[in-house]
Amino acid sequence: MKRLLLSLTLILLVFTGNAQDKKFHIFLCFGQSNMEGAARIEPEDTLNISERFRMMAAVDDPSRARVKGEWYRAVPPLCREKTGLTPVDYFGRTLLEVLPEDHTVGVINVSIGGCRIEAFMKDSIGTYAKTAPQWMIPALKAYDNDPYKWLVELARKAQKDGVIAGILMHQGESNIGEEDWPLKVKSVYENLLKDLDLKAENVPLIAGEVVNADRGGRSAGMNAIIDKLPLTIPTAHVVSSSCCTQFFDQIHFDAKGYRDFGRRYAAVMLPLMGYKAPVSRMYYLPVESPVIHLFGGGVTFNIRALHAKSVLLSSQFLKENVSLTMNREGIWSATLKVENPDIYPYNFIVDGVTVSDPSNTEIFPNEGFKASLLTVPNEKALYHVNDVPHGRVTWCTYKSEVLGMNRSVLVYTPPGYEAGDASYPVFYLISGTTDTEETWFKVGRVNTILDNLIAQGKAKPMIVVMPYGNMMSGTPSPTSLEAADMYKVFADEMTACIIPFIDKEFRTLPGAGNRAIAGFSRGGGQSLFTGFSHVDKFAWICSYSAYLTPEVMDIYFPSFNTSPDKVNAQWKLLWYGVGSDDFLYKEVVKNREYFDARGIRYQGITTPGGHTWMNARTYLSTTLQLLFQ
Repeated sequence: MKRLLLSLTLILLVFTGNAQDKKFHIFLCFGQSNMEGAARIEPEDTLNISERFRMMAAVDDPSRARVKGEWYRAVPPLCREKTGLTPVDYFGRTLLEVLPEDHTVGVINVSIGGCRIEAFMKDSIGTYAKTAPQWMIPALKAYDNDPYKWLVELARKAQKDGVIAGILMHQGESNIGEEDWPLKVKSVYENLLKDLDLKAENVPLIAGEVVNADRGGRSAGMNAIIDKLPLTIPTAHVVSSSCCTQFFDQIHFDAKGYRDFGRRYAAVMLPLMGYKAPVSRMYYLPVESPVIHLFGGGVTFNIRALHAKSVLLSSQFLKENVSLTMNREGIWSATLKVENPDIYPYNFIVDGVTVSDPSNTEIFPNEGFKASLLTVPNEKALYHVNDVPHGRVTWCTYKSEVLGMNRSVLVYTPPGYEAGDASYPVFYLISGTTDTEETWFKVGRVNTILDNLIAQGKAKPMIVVMPYGNMMSGTPSPTSLEAADMYKVFADEMTACIIPFIDKEFRTLPGAGNRAIAGFSRGGGQSLFTGFSHVDKFAWICSYSAYLTPEVMDIYFPSFNTSPDKVNAQWKLLWYGVGSDDFLYKEVVKNREYFDARGIRYQGITTPGGHTWMNARTYLSTTLQLLFQ
């Protein structure tokens, strides 16, 4: 009897020692580089990792004293030595934030960077391993040239300790565009279920999208195929990568992207385990737009419009509007290469309605529609903010006796103005039709351009005054005589109100030789008229994409016909700039020809392009180097 009891006790101990812990949830992980781990592990990724989060070493890792097939606290890297952060890291951590305290999570990660899905297909791996690229051979050898068999071997060992609760996959970049990919994944999934004696209803497949179109993902086209995976595998679930940040190559996620992505994997898995996922905290990420890719010069534009039927992008760097495509989260995206770095206005057209980019705080100041601004980085451009002394832009309010109201004006003072006592020449800079007093600052970037030119010794330190050009009486066509009436009001505003205010509030140098005036479009016409009307006030006059008609010249400025030599003696600079595709080009040419016929001297340039602020900045940068020299 004692011998029988002893035998039963030994049998019980054996079974108890090998019994699965139902509260030990094990997840098999496989795929290519984004599952293997491509982001640098940062200090925060190694802190506060629970002992309840375990990883089984897939290979020996002497540097961390890890032995293949043994469990360790899940401190990254979780795949192999010299791999990085993966979605698995924050998948496990997030599960444990929700699971009861007596539950444990274990992961086994067998992945190979750059591999096709065939690397995990039983009937394909032999051929695939023989034809694999040279750089992949070490990773394949780490798994004895059969990563599928290697994963199954580890999984069987893990089943002695816990229960396989799910399979995590991230793969597809190397099979981009292959419509039969879901069938290949199905074969891998079904083989795992069969070889490990698992049931699909108990072991879901969780597959993640590749870097999304809304982050400029170079493989984003594969997501349309990945998203169809549940149609082929009913127990498969897809994790959206929308808004998860990426590495500069636009193929791999960065560390933050992996953290967010891992939490999303958990948000998908938790309900399948019977637990509620804190989706609002883990899943939603704000839409970023535009996303500028420094590697390759691409820009991704995004807008969330879940119920829209079509979304277009319009911008001056495009020859025609471009259609955006929508991802599963309702975010419409397009990634485009901008050939010429500059600052461009752009907008979306959503179901025929023009809208600015709600994710972009850089707005084009305008009386009507306010477009968004795209600033394409260019360290050689004068609009690039460099480590040089910077001036200051001040918003001021002055009393307009001419218009009977208070008006705003922006004033740039050069570096050193506040600390010194010197006086400076003044450049009055007028924006165009429907623009505001802020446009030369926010779009023209006059402050940054002048900071750089002064630092380079190419421009004199000066005060720049940016008034509002709207005289509140409409904007007649510049071809009409009525335009001259509006110009005259502006000239009165400038000489009677603005100049006295600036001379009183700022340290300015007196005299026409220390004042310049220029403007773009309507502001150019106002500048020409004001400068010609007040030769005692301005010796430097510049027109950017603007003109005065021969009729206006003959009526208001007859001395151009009668005393050209005297006219030429009055100014230090008369300058015209216009684009060859500008809709005002022909009229500007007529204005130049008017001067040519009368011997009036002027300088200027004709640039490619149209009536744009890109050209306006070119004219500004050119003339700033001429003024007060």
